[in-house]
Amino acid sequence: MQLTTERLDLVPLDVERDLADLHTMFMDPIWAAAAYAEPTADLAASNARIVEDYGDNVGLIWALRLHGSSRAIGLIGVYSDQGTSIRGISWYLHRDLWGRGLMGEAARVVVEHLLALPEIDGIEAWIDARNARSIGVARRAQLELAGRLPRRNLGEVSQWMVMARAAEPVAQAVVSIRPQLPVSDVAKTADLLVQLLGLQVIYQFGEPEVEFARLGVSRWNGAPVLDLQRSTEISPVTLGLDIGVPVDSVHEAVVAAGLVVDAAPADTPWSRREFAFRLPDGHTVTVSGASSG
Repeated sequence: MQLTTERLDLVPLDVERDLADLHTMFMDPIWAAAAYAEPTADLAASNARIVEDYGDNVGLIWALRLHGSSRAIGLIGVYSDQGTSIRGISWYLHRDLWGRGLMGEAARVVVEHLLALPEIDGIEAWIDARNARSIGVARRAQLELAGRLPRRNLGEVSQWMVMARAAEPVAQAVVSIRPQLPVSDVAKTADLLVQLLGLQVIYQFGEPEVEFARLGVSRWNGAPVLDLQRSTEISPVTLGLDIGVPVDSVHEAVVAAGLVVDAAPADTPWSRREFAFRLPDGHTVTVSGASSG
């Protein structure tokens, strides 16, 4: 169905009608660089991009038009159905119209419409963490940060924010999971993990020997943490970590630190790159990030 905002008509996409207008956007190298995408070479490539992203989304994609104009200035819609009630969304706008709040206006109306559909329980957008403009659009549509993902795009590893909103928000019972590692030397292990993985020491207790330390993935309250507890009885466990930097750079740091590497970096069938190493007390750390291809 057609949707309307204060300044826009959102018309169900007709590729034959709208492709030429959208191609002038997709082919713009400045637009493509800002969108962390490759510019398309011709109409066929622009059509292929639309089909790949939205090919079977059952009409849930709209071309944006200013009131009184037939020009398609952008598009917004959900990705092809992946068999889940949580649907991914994306948006594109011609560069000459950036900075006017148009896409935020469109996204707010579209998200409200989508979340009212019985087959959709939630909407999420994956956005490069450097793309402040697109993050602003997500916030205008009341999408909130739900997590981060390591991704490789255009040959570069970056961190992507998962911005999400549920149709009917429910207060989750568990708000965080805190792995706990028994170690023989808390201070030494904490220093090692800070050096190798960039973790932050939130706090630590014990004088003169540290008995307990909490390490966070960032300095902010509520971020995922790892607890280290001094112990004389240690049964090695496996700890899995997702990272948003190149996996091979962390592997090089692990080798330089003289730690045992159980599995060298390798791409997996599930599009990740992983390796495993051992901490001094025998705990295995599996490091997973964006694939190399």
